[in-house]
Amino acid sequence: MGISISESAAVFHVPYGPLNSEGTPGAGFVDVKSKPDLVPMVASCLGWPETQNLLRAVNAPGSPLMTLAADQAFTAADHRELKSVLTSFVTLCYADVARNGKQTLADLAGSLGKRITELLQTASNELQRTLHLNVTLKLQPTIFHQNNVEGWSLTVLMAAYGKNEIDARITWGVGVKVLQEALS
Repeated sequence: MGISISESAAVFHVPYGPLNSEGTPGAGFVDVKSKPDLVPMVASCLGWPETQNLLRAVNAPGSPLMTLAADQAFTAADHRELKSVLTSFVTLCYADVARNGKQTLADLAGSLGKRITELLQTASNELQRTLHLNVTLKLQPTIFHQNNVEGWSLTVLMAAYGKNEIDARITWGVGVKVLQEALS
């Protein structure tokens, strides 16, 4: 288990793409904060109930946060015992885009990192197993084009390792639930 905080110089642009020709979300930005009924149709949510639950929780009406992007994918791991890795990311910001200053997001990353560490340790102890999970909290300059505002966002990257895809997904599922709890 490892958690780190980093900063990217690459600028993230929101929105980054339109709805597809059927008027449903494709790979473009979907404001699920204002349209929560679209969560199950977001491309990265298809077949991933864990991602759907995370997006619903972060974008809930009482939450000050919103998601800008999310995705996950399996890849092969180059490790003797852990053969599969499930990598994912979710990019967050405050729904009130004026609040997305660098220091505000850095403070969020710091407190989130501490809370994730505590919750993962508790989960590992309760499950009586090592969670092979790396979490990176990455601050990134962001331009919110609809609001004509420059600010920052926070991307939570996870890499969950397992003996196979099922094992990696179980570990990742614990990580997603921990993230969801840490954000509440």
